[in-house]
Amino acid sequence: MVTAQAEPHVTPVVEGEPLAARDAVDVRDSVTGDLLATVALGGSEAVATALAAAEAARPSVRETTVAGRASWCERIAADVRDREAELADALVRETGVPITSARAEVAAAADQFDRVGDTLRSLTGKYRTWTTPDRGGDNSLVTAAPLGVVRCRPAGRAPLATAALQVAPALAAGNTAVLTPPPTAAVTTSLLAETVRSTVPTGVAGFVPAADGAGDDGQADAVLSAGAVGVTRLEQWLGGGATTVVYPDTDLDAAAAAITAGGPSAVGRRLVGATRVLAHESVQAGLVERLADRVADWETGDPFGESTVVGTLPDGAAARRVERQVDDAVAAGATVVRGGEVEGRTCQPTVLADVPRESALRRERVPGPVVPVTPFESAGTALRLATQTGPLGLVRVFTDRHSLAMDVADAVDAGRVQIHGSGAADTEASDGRVGLDGDATAAIERLTRTKRVRTR
Repeated sequence: MVTAQAEPHVTPVVEGEPLAARDAVDVRDSVTGDLLATVALGGSEAVATALAAAEAARPSVRETTVAGRASWCERIAADVRDREAELADALVRETGVPITSARAEVAAAADQFDRVGDTLRSLTGKYRTWTTPDRGGDNSLVTAAPLGVVRCRPAGRAPLATAALQVAPALAAGNTAVLTPPPTAAVTTSLLAETVRSTVPTGVAGFVPAADGAGDDGQADAVLSAGAVGVTRLEQWLGGGATTVVYPDTDLDAAAAAITAGGPSAVGRRLVGATRVLAHESVQAGLVERLADRVADWETGDPFGESTVVGTLPDGAAARRVERQVDDAVAAGATVVRGGEVEGRTCQPTVLADVPRESALRRERVPGPVVPVTPFESAGTALRLATQTGPLGLVRVFTDRHSLAMDVADAVDAGRVQIHGSGAADTEASDGRVGLDGDATAAIERLTRTKRVRTR
């Protein structure tokens, strides 16, 4: 095990200088349980100061060419890769993910900056002919103009990845940004903010840990009106969870493999959120047997172990939450097929069958390696259950009936829908909101507005 370094003091930084804060919280090391960092929290005044500084810095971004902003992204990507060991160590200690998953998250964040930079170089404006009541045939250049100030709030589940998903397109589009992570994501994102500040002009990227705002539960990649003065956009990556619907004609081996692929700490899985499974009552037993066999290969242990798949839970509160969720499901009629034990901050890989439809395991975010399976008796019931949990990050549908799978895809509110089956050829429908392999062009475009430049 790697020995923890002396705990840092994470503070708000505006215009390159530390900003005083009245409140602070202690963040514990998920591996040792010792103090990891003291995080100074910025209140509304600190956030307002950062937003004002970002607004004042907008001219320096406007004066930077598209190629220059692309170079920013590429330099940040290179610096993130250079700091892999430091960032991965922080991720393990802050979130409890295994070191292999932490390294993958660092690589994914760097790739996101590179992808956005590469995409930015290929964007072009175009001429259109406009006709108005008082003038016809005007030629106009339609270009993308930055929105202004973007407030970014990463999720504690995958802080580095979600921060990259927000900050990279915000800067590429020509906006300034203020990163306001929750305390549970402040240590890792402070390192990213430091890297960004070393590349962009002073004031372009502020950093203010803040306890206000939504938590990790909610819809995927919500782009919200912030309401605060000086904020044009609030970028918040919230996951939303994943649901897999397994119909009777399913290849159960393929379904079990998809549900468990990469283990519970895979970057994409953490971005999406908790996994829930709906299985037809005729195939539930066969599916949970296969799931139990596959999660048996998830090695639990030291998060710094190279073969570890399941690390530790971030803190005691998360451990108690998982324990309560499993106990409540069992009390309501669920059956533990494998695992179910929480020892300290370690949760054994767990598979449950017959999970009630109103169980907390279906309604709440589950911070541990738990796969709950709920049976359904008809296609109509499956569709209702798949849509009643609110917005989702990912929906997988396993059936050879393509029309049935498309009914689910049309009905659910999800960032991505994957259809598996002989008639579907494992097709995928996506709006680009979920996953680090999303559409970088769409990410940049949603952080710009259309600007028409008329020529005469």
